[in-house]
Amino acid sequence: MKPTFHCIPCHVNHSYRVIQKLNLDHDSALRLMQELTSISIGSYQTPPDCAYELYTTITKITGIHDPFSDIKKQSNMLMLQFLPQLRTLCTAGEPIRQALRIALAANVIDYGIGDTDAKIDYWEAFNTVMNDIYVPDDFYNEFIKAASSSQKILYIADNAGEIVADRLLMEYLAVEKITCVVRGNPVINDATIEDAQSVGLNTSVTVITTGDRTPGINLDRCSKNFLHELSQADMVILKGQGNFETMIDAPLDGIVKKGLKMFFIFKVKCLPVAHYIHRRLGDSAFILREI
Repeated sequence: MKPTFHCIPCHVNHSYRVIQKLNLDHDSALRLMQELTSISIGSYQTPPDCAYELYTTITKITGIHDPFSDIKKQSNMLMLQFLPQLRTLCTAGEPIRQALRIALAANVIDYGIGDTDAKIDYWEAFNTVMNDIYVPDDFYNEFIKAASSSQKILYIADNAGEIVADRLLMEYLAVEKITCVVRGNPVINDATIEDAQSVGLNTSVTVITTGDRTPGINLDRCSKNFLHELSQADMVILKGQGNFETMIDAPLDGIVKKGLKMFFIFKVKCLPVAHYIHRRLGDSAFILREI
């Protein structure tokens, strides 16, 4: 997806909120804000590519590699505490359909769009979202068919904390077929290899990284290992809006298998995406792309 004018104030506002967390002196904060604003109004291929530039610049100027480290640890810890309750929810109906609903509901853990207090807001927000989620039959049937027939499934994760729900969904699929993908370096609160290990994801499935800091997929910056895994996949599950923005219309001929099915699962968090898929802000999105 290409950026729209909506993206500029979104990136500027996000930069402002991040800088507030960094405890910089006034002059340093001002200089950093000026630099990040310049990036936000510049040119970039997709909105997540702008975030790559923003976080690369934050690290370069401040030396801070992971501004959301503490928040990610808190999200992982809280979701692990909720895991028994999530498992119980899966028994109330078709387990895989329930796990899909849980995986999408967990996508509310996102500090790229706005601040969420994980302690106070998350469980209430999760249940509110969960109650409104319906997995369309056509998507579900294609998902089950692809999961059954695929020899290799690539599961591209999104945020820390959320990956506990992803782990639950993967456990209902054939884990020996699955390779889970996290970010190569910290960006916003996206999950990294350290987050995957902290929630035990690596004990269930193979975990690799994109080799890149984009909060989505930039095929030009991704590692050869990731590109190889993508080329071998029969089914790709992509969590979160950033993965959707970067992969829904990415040119993939010659990169992936013909007939590959890509299943996007996310909450609609901005107007450009809502307009693109003809949904409303806050809607659940289950989107299928077939190559």
